Amino acid sequence: MAAGIGQVGFLWVLASVAGALIGLVIRAVRWRFLIAGGDAIGSWSLVSATFIGITANNLLPARLGEVVRAWVLARREQTSVPTVLASIVVERLLDVLTALVLLGLALAVSSDLGGEAASTLQQTGRAVLAAVAVGMSLLLSALYFREQLVRAGERWAAGSGRPWMMKALDGAERFVEGLAGLRGGVHPVTVAGLSFLVWMVAIASFYVLAQGFHLGLTPAQTTLVFVVVLFGVAMPSAPGFVGTFHGFCVAGLAMVAGTEPTLAVAYATLLHGSHWLAINAIGIGCLLADRSGTWSGMMRLVRET
Repeated sequence: MAAGIGQVGFLWVLASVAGALIGLVIRAVRWRFLIAGGDAIGSWSLVSATFIGITANNLLPARLGEVVRAWVLARREQTSVPTVLASIVVERLLDVLTALVLLGLALAVSSDLGGEAASTLQQTGRAVLAAVAVGMSLLLSALYFREQLVRAGERWAAGSGRPWMMKALDGAERFVEGLAGLRGGVHPVTVAGLSFLVWMVAIASFYVLAQGFHLGLTPAQTTLVFVVVLFGVAMPSAPGFVGTFHGFCVAGLAMVAGTEPTLAVAYATLLHGSHWLAINAIGIGCLLADRSGTWSGMMRLVRET
């Protein structure tokens, strides 16, 4: 591993890290279009909350960084956490749909990919697509029947006579209101373009470092490795995807390009480690510069969650 990492020039690592950071900035820009009333939210608030949330994901279990990200932005912009969380749900659905499109395109142009590998990826893609379709259907149904659902929930909560049910209903109502972007308030072409740009920049960060390791990956092969890693880190794992990222990256490289395991581990370790350190450094810096929230405040939020 040390020999493999030692052969990579610093500029290759720097370019890969720059791609990862630029991708997060683009993600923050897209986030504005997914939040109800997002036009009034400052760009720095979006970028800072994004880096703080990803850093929290790298350090805390159970993807609590998504809650932290919503809390930071809602606290700073004086909006509700459920509304912001709704935009994050839409964001994740867009990410999965975009990844599936990229998977299909990469499979279509990878004529040299083995039949077993292609079959595995295609089956995974279909399973995820089915799950996304179900999730989108439920969200769109909640939007379409919003008034009926709210009235039914109010009758049920009032009949129960329990205050906590009314509070939960209020949070659910604000969550549904936060999905306003799906009702046509968002320019679909802009959101679609930014969604593809987010992943294309991320794939470029994989590709650049692969060039530094002389892995000989084509852009299509890099896309397939990226999607394998993306699906892999969706599984429950340690904070920062330690283990799942490395395991699925090695498996993806072996399946797609037949990369030697030790070299693949070296690539995965340097890729993950350099991005992890850079993102965390910026995220902690944003947290220190953010006077609207503190680490202790986020810890209280995590305990309450």
